Amino acid sequence: MARTYKQPSIVSGMTIQDILNMDNKTFNSLNTSDMRKVAGRLVSAGNKRLRSFERAGESSPATRHVEKSGGLFSTKGKDLNALRAEYTRAKNFLQAKTGTRKGWKQVKKEITAGLKKQGVEMTEKQFNDVWKAYEDLKELSPEVANRGLKYSVLKDIADMVTDNNKSADEIATALHENLSSIYEEQAGLEHGIDGVSGFFEIE
Repeated sequence: MARTYKQPSIVSGMTIQDILNMDNKTFNSLNTSDMRKVAGRLVSAGNKRLRSFERAGESSPATRHVEKSGGLFSTKGKDLNALRAEYTRAKNFLQAKTGTRKGWKQVKKEITAGLKKQGVEMTEKQFNDVWKAYEDLKELSPEVANRGLKYSVLKDIADMVTDNNKSADEIATALHENLSSIYEEQAGLEHGIDGVSGFFEIE
């Protein structure tokens, strides 16, 4: 039997997936009140995931993007355009591959396996140090996020992490100063990377 609602609203009976799949015509037709309800459902779901990461003491590319773009999701005090923006921000996080701990665990597994094929083996702590250095370097030089370049940069970082005791900040600074040689190395590898570039499709 279908569920009945005493005071049905725009989101009555809708799942999170229904909201994520909302077409543009419907989305653009929502008034402020309805948009607040729709965005509110995604805000709640998104914050629940963020708190799951926080309780586990973890972060991922998706959670760091949320942190940099405003932190926890909220509809409080927002007008229609701001609600639309928050809806989109939460939607992007909920649909990101690394927006769940399970998805991030899988990505880490794929990255670790790919680097292992290139002769780099890491502990979990070393992986975290590698990823921190990569994120720091990306702050200095956004172009390192280029899909093809990620491989060379991450391998270089992994080599530095496993070979010495430099901090993530020191590694990022050193590589930032030496990016030209990394570019040249990548140019020579572009046609020689076997089964590695695919797992650097990271969100």
